[in-house]
Amino acid sequence: MWIADIARVLHDQLGAAGRRVPTRALPNALVRVAALFDSSLRPYLPELGKVKPVDGGKARRVLGWEPRSAEEAILASAESLIERGLVKAAASSHQTD
Repeated sequence: MWIADIARVLHDQLGAAGRRVPTRALPNALVRVAALFDSSLRPYLPELGKVKPVDGGKARRVLGWEPRSAEEAILASAESLIERGLVKAAASSHQTD
């Protein structure tokens, strides 16, 4: 799942708390140009465009683990961060349906 997909889940399903989540992606070329002027972006340049496959097959086989859906895990994480005050929520309360 790409960061843009995670942002879309938060934006679409977190209610008011997700409205401020940006859902547009910056093209890699633009990030490279911006890094010429903003050194804080430079550490990310080698990672641009890389696909990092993840597989939970061994955990399923060995431990019998059944993961949540990606959407459910993203929303649960966001709600936990908001409840603990680590991320600011929008003025009105968030909802999950």
